[in-house]
Amino acid sequence: MVGGAGHFLLAALITVIPAVTWLAFTGRARGVTETVAVRAVHRFDASLAAVCATLALCMSVLGHFAGVDAVALAIGRNTAFYLGLALILNPLTGARIAAPVLTAIPLVLAVGGWKSGGRGAQPWAVILHPATSIPALLAGVAVLVAGATFSTFKPPRITI
Repeated sequence: MVGGAGHFLLAALITVIPAVTWLAFTGRARGVTETVAVRAVHRFDASLAAVCATLALCMSVLGHFAGVDAVALAIGRNTAFYLGLALILNPLTGARIAAPVLTAIPLVLAVGGWKSGGRGAQPWAVILHPATSIPALLAGVAVLVAGATFSTFKPPRITI
């Protein structure tokens, strides 16, 4: 699982599962229902995703310092990246559309995210960077913070 293809499988594809699961379990009510709710449900949902991503980041850093393969860092970074994207997509498109779009992102990045001549990954293809890449880690955390902020202040999309 940690061979050449295993790194992509573990770090890029499997890490999309928490974000899609979050979308599936928090996107059950209609937007109208959540908008008129007594409490701000979308804020609780955004907090849940941010806590899950922070927990994944912390566990991956602890795993890395405990001597686990460097792919542990990429798993935490990519989980935070995908949850951040889910937090951005959910208010814009709704959970039903955001889940398939989010699932397609690693495949799109795998196809179009490499520089020509095999010279590494494009700067915007966060999940393709090496596990120890500090700019990719900062980008993943930035997407998470941006997504949490956006999802907290933007109420869910109202569908009738």
